[in-house]
Amino acid sequence: MSSPESVKLTSSEMASLWTEYISHTHNSCVLQYFIAKAEDLEVLDVLKKTYQIVEHLKDNTKQILQSENVPIPIGFGSQDVDVNAPRLFSDSFFLKYIKNLSRVMVVSCGLMFTLSTRKDIREHFKKGLSDSTTVFDDVSDVLLDKGLYIRPPFIEPPKQTDFIEDKDYLNGINLLGNQRYLNAVEISHLYGNIEANVIGKAIAKGFGQTADSKEIREFMQKSADLAEKIINEHTQFLTGSDLPAPMPSETQVFSSLHPPFSDKLMMYQITILSAAGLSDYATSLATSQRNDLKRHYLDLLGDTAKLAKKAEALMVENKWKEQPPQQDKIKYKR
Repeated sequence: MSSPESVKLTSSEMASLWTEYISHTHNSCVLQYFIAKAEDLEVLDVLKKTYQIVEHLKDNTKQILQSENVPIPIGFGSQDVDVNAPRLFSDSFFLKYIKNLSRVMVVSCGLMFTLSTRKDIREHFKKGLSDSTTVFDDVSDVLLDKGLYIRPPFIEPPKQTDFIEDKDYLNGINLLGNQRYLNAVEISHLYGNIEANVIGKAIAKGFGQTADSKEIREFMQKSADLAEKIINEHTQFLTGSDLPAPMPSETQVFSSLHPPFSDKLMMYQITILSAAGLSDYATSLATSQRNDLKRHYLDLLGDTAKLAKKAEALMVENKWKEQPPQQDKIKYKR
């Protein structure tokens, strides 16, 4: 019986490994800076554990790519991070960033696992999925211990199981003809999207004040403005149902103008956040039942797609965008 390694990588497996390696090199640089600036010992412990996991996954991914004769992406390295740069973000931001990072890793590793065929590649992404949940658990515990974990809103459970019997429910109207309150599924997505955009806004603000290029600084401002718009609009939906919304913290970003990261790395970070946002809003659209929410998410998908398109264009213009593996043209004899 042939070993898994004797079977060539599928295009899906190659794409997943290639993408994952670049992501790990990015995360490694970010974590190096965070570790150099963290002051709280509990925060530092979480950051160091996360860094060790990322480095181990990065090394394993590189080893597989090399064994399959796939060129190793350039990714990011020491030239993209300055650990001696002044502090730009607070310790509480570090924790919230890691929580969001681990959430994205859980989703991406889960998807890559399901796209993989070879057993050794499935085991590789299964390990990544397990490690990601470990990071999420660790950072969640510290956030809870420090009183920094803002829980989603509480609602009273229904008195009985029921079915939707009127189309007015989808139009957001209750039996009395008034706007119905949000259901638990809709609340969950609104809250999660606010939480992600609070982090995104802080990142864009910090990057916007430290980027070398004027064009990148202006782009970061547009990114921060979109995040602020999403936070405000989502908050209105929650408060319209007499529910609290996560409160953004303006103290998460310090006033330093010295860049801790290269413009290339900062732009890559925004492309990752935009991709995660597009996925989140598509899922929110599919699972929300109020039609006004569906229209809202359709608008957000358009706005975020425009931002992502601009980010990609800037990456290409500056020669920062690596080309993924692709099929060679087949030459036919005449």
